[in-house]
Amino acid sequence: MALIRGSVRGISFDYGHVLGGIDLAELQRRIEAHQCGVNAAFLQGSMAQAYRDHDAAIARGEGHEAGWRALMGHMVAAGAELSDSVQIASIVQALWAAQPERNLWRFVPEGARQLLQDLAERGVPMVITSNSEGRVAELLAEVGISSYFFQILDSGRLGFGKPDARIFALAAAHLVLPIDAVVHVGDSEAADIEGAINAGAHAIRFDGFLPFADAQSSADAVAFSYAELRSLLFEALDLDPCITHEPLREP
Repeated sequence: MALIRGSVRGISFDYGHVLGGIDLAELQRRIEAHQCGVNAAFLQGSMAQAYRDHDAAIARGEGHEAGWRALMGHMVAAGAELSDSVQIASIVQALWAAQPERNLWRFVPEGARQLLQDLAERGVPMVITSNSEGRVAELLAEVGISSYFFQILDSGRLGFGKPDARIFALAAAHLVLPIDAVVHVGDSEAADIEGAINAGAHAIRFDGFLPFADAQSSADAVAFSYAELRSLLFEALDLDPCITHEPLREP
């Protein structure tokens, strides 16, 4: 579907690498706890390929945990300059086990916070649609953005996740909108973009966290910054950027 002015009335946001990114300093500390030195530049520079590994696992139908482990395995290997697959797997397992207590995806840029505030002030209904480990609601409360969303859909609690069409249908239901009036904003081509489009929603791919990721996408549009994402959303929602309105309802 084309993303044209007024074609959208509600937004489904992915969380990871759209609104929140990895706290790389905390990741470095956790890897170093395994008596490994970490090259911070290598760790950060590994993210684009790590996310390609994630998307490849999702595209193969291996699910969220396999994609997460593929992403983190690449980052651990690159950041700590490791080649021992057993050692890498051991560190990744420890990182996975720690996720429920303190999720690594806890860096929320100011641009993301301002975008959410701008949309909320104009009464735009929003939900989170996330593949995660079951504690996204708690994470969003910790980082201070949970109040913007009518509902937080977490695959770890639902038992199914993106690209399954059911999670996008559920997002539309919580927005009280037909699926073709919803735009999903995500970073994963396999999970977010193909999943949303196949479910009947609009899709915007956000590459602001990973500007060196593959740019080719089947999304209706691609944004490389929060300014670009804001412009796309405001046009699709037919919003006046200079006028605020009372919220449609309380989250």
